[in-house]
Amino acid sequence: MILASTASHQRMLPWGLGAFSCACLLLLSASVLGADWRLSKQLTVKGTYTDNLNLEDPTANDGAQGDFFIQLTPGFVLQANGRRLDLDVAYSLQSLHYLSYDSEDQLNNRLQANANSELYRDHLFLDMKVTARQELINAQGPTSWDATGPSNNLQTTYSYLVAPYFKNRFGRTAELTLRFEQNGVFYSDEGQDSLGYGTQLDLLSGPILGDLQLGLFAENANVDYQDGPSDRFSRAAGGVGYQIDERWRFDVLGGYEDNNYPSLDRTSGSLWESLLTWTPNVRTKVTAGVGQRYYGWTPRFELSYRRKRSVWTASYQRDLTSARGERANSTVYSFEDAFGEPVTPETGSALDVPLDTATVSSSVYVNNTFTSVVTVQTRRSTLGASLGYGLRQYQDVARDDEETLYARVYWSRRLAARTSLNLGLGWRQTDNNNSTDDTAANLQDSYYFNTGLTRQLSERTYCDLQYSFRDDSDNGAENRITLGLRISWE
Repeated sequence: MILASTASHQRMLPWGLGAFSCACLLLLSASVLGADWRLSKQLTVKGTYTDNLNLEDPTANDGAQGDFFIQLTPGFVLQANGRRLDLDVAYSLQSLHYLSYDSEDQLNNRLQANANSELYRDHLFLDMKVTARQELINAQGPTSWDATGPSNNLQTTYSYLVAPYFKNRFGRTAELTLRFEQNGVFYSDEGQDSLGYGTQLDLLSGPILGDLQLGLFAENANVDYQDGPSDRFSRAAGGVGYQIDERWRFDVLGGYEDNNYPSLDRTSGSLWESLLTWTPNVRTKVTAGVGQRYYGWTPRFELSYRRKRSVWTASYQRDLTSARGERANSTVYSFEDAFGEPVTPETGSALDVPLDTATVSSSVYVNNTFTSVVTVQTRRSTLGASLGYGLRQYQDVARDDEETLYARVYWSRRLAARTSLNLGLGWRQTDNNNSTDDTAANLQDSYYFNTGLTRQLSERTYCDLQYSFRDDSDNGAENRITLGLRISWE
């Protein structure tokens, strides 16, 4: 597939949003009548005092600058569930007004919209997604952990996806899935906007073969960067899976991929992977595997352990992606809790800036990622902990490799019927792996601590008092005190 290059951000963004709007109209016209709609309107007002708004080094010429700023965040959550439609939309507009900082006030858009619709019974479906959030420009640069400070290292990233797909079952013999996708990623300040197109075909054998399953897979994706390269990713493979017994399953996959993107090494070659899955009970699933692609070994590990009041997930993989790919797959608001139960997100809550996002560029890299998340609930408390590691090995000379390690702990407890306490700790370390200067000086550490009280004033009104401390090893430390009021109504 050959892509026509676009001339500017102004041409690309309206075109993509226009496609998304048309798809929305098609989805709604086909499915709106049978859906159950719910609308939650929300408003959050916060006042914050900080003793170091820009995380400046206190020993610098200007020193640390304190300020007081006000956040006004209106938002809404729209959800629809029906036989042929699942829709989740959460949007907020964060308005920041600084009383003494010599700068313009800020407006931050935050959006997560997911839609899945069945357009024609059992055959034609449509997936859609659109997001907007604040993210780091330079992954190795300073961060205040959220988007309230006037940082030069933050910008808003927009993305959308429209993906119709067709399914057909050939009795008990086979099942065919054909998926078409168009997506876009756009930046408010730095970075090359891009459009992507993709096609995927899956053909799986049906239950006629019993415990044996055969599959054929083919996919093609094209990415066109504004004033930049046009990348292509294509592969075809065949696989065999066998359910050994109720607990064990074995899968093997082999094929070839033909890619074209800027790289110092080859971009195409054969691939293979073998996986072993162990499911001892309905609560536990472990998958381990090993494979090889043209850029090296590709081990994989996935763990999921769930009980009534606790859940633990962990994963490791080594795959090919880009900064664009990471942002296209990012999530702003979640409509499920750690246990998979539906929730209505609070649009005015503090929205953390992702710590493991790649520096904005059009480069392709091998991404080594490990994540582990644990959540435990009791009658009055919730404890959560997460650990993550990422190593990005770039395939061209545009950037040095990036390494990130982070850890977080969160604890909340209900002290009384209407009062709760929360605590949070976080740490991040980044390393710019420059082969010509591989010293400890490349390491950058940042920390945060926060604690606060929440008081429920009425059925839909809450008051929050929060203290937080942030420290960046290459910049300065910051203390914050925030008083907020949250209101929601339907």
